[in-house]
Amino acid sequence: MAVVDPNLHALNLLVGAEAGFAISVLDASPDCIKLLDLDGALQFMNGNGLCAMEIDDFASVSRQPWPTLWPAEAEVQLRHAMDEARAGRITRFEAFCPTAKGARRWWHVTVSPVRDGTGRVAWIMAVSRDVTDTVQVRLQLEEQIARQQVLMGEIDHRVKNSFAAVIGLLRMQARLHADGPVGSQLSGAANRIATLARVHDQLHLDPGSRDISLPDYVTALSSDLAQALNAPITVTDRLPPALRVPAGQAAAIGQILAELIGNAVKHARPGTTPGLALDLSHDAGMLTLELSDDGPGLPADFDPERLRGLGMQICMVYVQQMGGGLTHGRSDLGGARFGITLRLEPERDRTDAA
Repeated sequence: MAVVDPNLHALNLLVGAEAGFAISVLDASPDCIKLLDLDGALQFMNGNGLCAMEIDDFASVSRQPWPTLWPAEAEVQLRHAMDEARAGRITRFEAFCPTAKGARRWWHVTVSPVRDGTGRVAWIMAVSRDVTDTVQVRLQLEEQIARQQVLMGEIDHRVKNSFAAVIGLLRMQARLHADGPVGSQLSGAANRIATLARVHDQLHLDPGSRDISLPDYVTALSSDLAQALNAPITVTDRLPPALRVPAGQAAAIGQILAELIGNAVKHARPGTTPGLALDLSHDAGMLTLELSDDGPGLPADFDPERLRGLGMQICMVYVQQMGGGLTHGRSDLGGARFGITLRLEPERDRTDAA
């Protein structure tokens, strides 16, 4: 038994009924389908298209240039699409166009050539799909994001003002108790809050991003701290240029760095400007941060886990939270050396959570 080509069988069934079948297919489509002549004049619009565009009678728009049904700002886009169709190419775009009765609508439009039996482009077909609901959701989301950015900017401004106010009050009280231990503690608290303020500033340089460029962040924060503390620092950055971390991890890394730099300056040789060297590297998901100074070095019995100082306790908490470790010893500069390893959050986890 001979196998019949289903396509040929369908053509045989449609002999003498091709035009009627084509019209049935066009009218069955939920999209607004238009046929234009090569000058761009409307020659046909399917029934569902007339309903979608709220046109009661096709005669009212028949043979009108297609762009006249659209707002003036869409004309350049429409004429480009028709030019592409005349050249045998397909164009797709999204644009706003109200219906004939003024209802606001957004459309996804496909403009393509229609060829005759010789292969010559004889007509232009424009298919418009109503995507108003999707676009409205997107516009609402963009509006909410814009509002959130304004709100975050206001919060950021208030946080900066709060930092400044607290620092000012602590330093004023420190001056009132300058001759006693309370004054020294108040001054240290003010400096620690000032460090937090600098970490905050660096984290909010790019408020629109969920992730932070770690090389840029660490370099900028180190430079900022060095300038504020009058402690020249040499940074050796061997991090991958594209390495990014979540803002939470960046804050922890920044706080560790700020505490180490602050301690190096605090314990520098009296009457000297401390020199610092920071080395950064990354391997197999682990960040290595090594800070060296040219100060007097560490006591022989130095044990960071037994220290009561708030700064080192903060470092140890963050190191433990990030599954890392801390080493210490004598630096090549003659002073102290601290080595920190931290496990960075895997890229795939951040992608899945986004």
